[in-house]
This record gives sequence, C-alpha cells and structure tokens, in this order.
Amino acid sequence: VDTWKLLPKLTVNYGVRWQPSLPPNVEDIYNFDYGRFQQGIRSSVFVNAPAGVYYRGDPGFPDNGIYAQWLQFGPHAGLAWDVNGNGSMSVRASYGFSYVPVPGDFRERYSGTGPWGGRVTLTSPIGGLENPYLGVPGGDIFPYEVNKNAPFPPYGWVYSQPYDMPTPYQQTWTLSLQQQIGKDWLVSGSYLGSNMIHLWGNQSLNPAVYIPGGPCTINGVTYSPTCSTLGNTDARRVFGFQRPADAAKIGYVAIADAGGVQKYNGMLLSVERRARGVTVNANYTWSHCIGPYVTLYDARALWPYETYTDANNRDADRGNCDSDRRHVFNLTSVAETPQFSNRTMHIIGTGWRLSGIYRLSSGWPINGGVAGGGGTGIEAGSDRTLTGINHQRANQISANPYGDRSGRPLSLFLNPAAFAVPDVGTTGNVGRNSIMGPKTWSFDVSLSRAFRFRESQRFEVRAEAYNVTNSFRPGCPSGSTGTGGGCPVGGINAVFTSNVFGQIRNSLDPRIMQFALKYFF
Repeated sequence: VDTWKLLPKLTVNYGVRWQPSLPPNVEDIYNFDYGRFQQGIRSSVFVNAPAGVYYRGDPGFPDNGIYAQWLQFGPHAGLAWDVNGNGSMSVRASYGFSYVPVPGDFRERYSGTGPWGGRVTLTSPIGGLENPYLGVPGGDIFPYEVNKNAPFPPYGWVYSQPYDMPTPYQQTWTLSLQQQIGKDWLVSGSYLGSNMIHLWGNQSLNPAVYIPGGPCTINGVTYSPTCSTLGNTDARRVFGFQRPADAAKIGYVAIADAGGVQKYNGMLLSVERRARGVTVNANYTWSHCIGPYVTLYDARALWPYETYTDANNRDADRGNCDSDRRHVFNLTSVAETPQFSNRTMHIIGTGWRLSGIYRLSSGWPINGGVAGGGGTGIEAGSDRTLTGINHQRANQISANPYGDRSGRPLSLFLNPAAFAVPDVGTTGNVGRNSIMGPKTWSFDVSLSRAFRFRESQRFEVRAEAYNVTNSFRPGCPSGSTGTGGGCPVGGINAVFTSNVFGQIRNSLDPRIMQFALKYFF
C-alpha cells in the first residue's frame, strides 16, 4: 500500500493484496463425476460406493479435493480531493477488488454423507416403522462400520464440486462529497456499489422427472392410477432412467455452481452537529441488493437438498437478497457533562456520558426459511413439481398480498386469500423474496462514566438499556438466527399450507438492561 500526494489538493493511495485460496486438509472428502457414473466406474477405496463417486486415493482425485488457487491478486485504489484547500469540502472515491474466503465448514458437508454418515428418506416403507428396510436393496445397513467394504444405503445424498471452482470475488466502489458548514455542521452524500461474482450455490443434478397422467411403468414397476407421486420420487430420478442398477444408491445430488452474481447499490445521506459537548448524527440509507439463492454463505447451503428450485434455471431464484432492506434511518446522540470547577460538582457530575440510538428500517424479505437462511419466498409447503426439490413457491393470485399491516402480535400480516397452491407439475409464480415484511425499529440508550485514579488506570461504570420502551416489534429474538433457531424470517410464517401462515408470532427482544464495571490498566 502506498500514498502519493499527486497535487497539493489531491492525494492518491493504492495497493495490491495477494489472497491465495488453499483448500483445508480434510480426510473425509469425496467427489462425484457424472462422466464416471455414465461409464459405471466405481471407487477402489470404498468398493460399495455408487458409480461415479470416488475418494482420496482413487485415480485422478486431488489431494485436498479441489485445486489451490494461487494467482489471486486484489488491487485497491482511492483518492481524496480537498476542493478548497482548507478542508471544508472534500470529494473521495475508491475502488477495491478482493477475494471472498470460503468458510471452512464448507468441506464438512462431505463427512455427513457416505460412508461416514448420511441421511436416507424412505417414503411409505413396505415394512412400516417396525421394519423400514424391508424391500430396500441391500437391506438393513446396521450395525455399521467404516471400512473398504462399508455398505451404502439406497438413495443416499451425494455432493459434487468441480476441482477448479473459482473463488468468489467482490468489487466495491464509492463516491462521496463532504461539506463543512460553519464550525458545528458536517453534511455528506455517498454512493456505495458492489458486485459479488462467482458466488457458490447448489444445482440439482438428479431431480425427479414429472411424468403426467398414468398409469406408467418405470424400470419394470407399474404405477397406477397416477404415474408421478411423492411416494415414487426416487424411482423417477434422472439417473434411474440412464443406469437403473447404479442409480439405486443415489438420491439427492447437488453440484456446486459458481455462477451466482450479487449486486448492491446504495445512497447514504448524513448530517452531523457537534457543539458544547453534544454530538448528534442523522443518516439515511436507500439501498437495493439483488442476488441468487443458496449461496455458500447461507447457513443451510451445506446440504445437497438445498438447491435452486428449478434444476435447469438458476435465474428463476434470482431476487432480492435475504439481507435487503430498502430504507434505513439512524439517529444517534452523545452528550457529555462539562468539567465543573466546583470541587463537589466535579466529583459528582463531571465525566458522565449519555448515548442514544434510534433506528427505523423497512422490513426483511419474507421467506419460508428460518433466520439464518433456507427460504426462497412465499412457499407452497409441498413438492408441487414432484421433482424432489425443496422450497418451491406458491402462486400469487391477488395484486395486494398484505392483510393487517399494523404489526400487532398474532395479526395476519399476509392475506391468505392472495395466494394459492400451484397445480401439480407446475411452479409457483411468486418471485424469490418479492414480498417484504413489516418495518422494524429500535431505541437503545447507555450511561457511563470513567473514574481515573492513576495515570494509566481507571474504572468505568456503564449501564445500558436495549428496547427502552419494552415495545413489541415483529422479528426474531437474539439466539434464533441460526438454522436451529426455528424462527421464521421476519417473525412471520411464509409456508402457505401452515395453519399460521402470514401471522406475526415472533418478536425482537424485549427490554434488556445490563450493567458493567470495567477496570482499565
């Protein structure tokens, strides 16, 4: 990084960052190659693995599963122009190119599948719960031991990743104007933009094929009176029509796809006043983020069943980002008591700091996932396309999808009459994240004071209150932002077949007060 004063009023800084992507060394890894499956090539490391699945030690398998990306360099540049030469007005611009690190737990998805683990979904097994493996090829796999001859269950999950997957990267650019007015005021306006390229997502490689009508015969088995049902999803998967014997052990297959592109554009306006120990700042942001579904950074994207809802069209899931909030307003203030000359007042009143922040924002996109990821919008609640793909969306049959927008608890924010379940074999017309939830707000305050008793040592007492008014606000409380939290995004159930669809049943945190004593040395 270097800084260059190009002109008396113009300063430029620039630099380059080297960001190689080195895959972690994980033992329990494998890959799936469609070409090997078509040729019936099997692993020599685990001999019972499905055709096309191969492991470390098999010919052609890289040491760490994917190739290292060494030649990754990210340039950065910025400039600052002091328009009047006295610091009262400035123009700033910047550009940055950086690679986005791949989360380490991404590789852990492999250890959850065969032969180390896995999940098998058996729909209406012949033997019921008493003997669920009755009639299943290979029978009961328990007791289970991981060795060269480890058994593989039928229709298990498989994940595939190209060896040369490009690392996601981000481009950011900004342009801002700042103007000082008098001694106390500062106003600014900024444009913020970014692109994220090569975002990783999952594409279904082995969906079920919807066959209308009936009866029909698939691989020697006759289905009547309807050909396509939820119960024969695995029998209708693509691989089963190509190599029936080899496909009997393969169910969900997700292939990593690096074609995701996310775009963000925003405008930030702010005004600040500092005078007599009081600082007040107000800012407003308008922004819009559009991107793909189930990127690598979605908490639920680690599993093969989390794929694009249309196996042949990634862009069918392109829509508002899960984090998209169109309008955000913040008002902050900090007030400090003065240095009193009177000794008693100095001891009692000097050094106190009162801070407050009020935040008002438009709502999150409503989707059928839980906080942390997993949803795509208003969901139908079942596999209407009969392809075995999750998170299929409903139909919107009314221009206005909203009901009671008061934000009161248990109110119907969404109007159930505005939606319908798609016909069997068809996809819904609701766009991904196309319907926004209720606005939210917060008001937090803090009071603190530092007591210095030596030159390098001091105590600080602090009291903080969040949601000071203890008001109900739709949303998800703290601790429910992971996939196990169970709180629907925005606190509103967006699965159409649910008996609480569209209802506000969750709230942000109630009033929380905390007190602290800190010792600095």
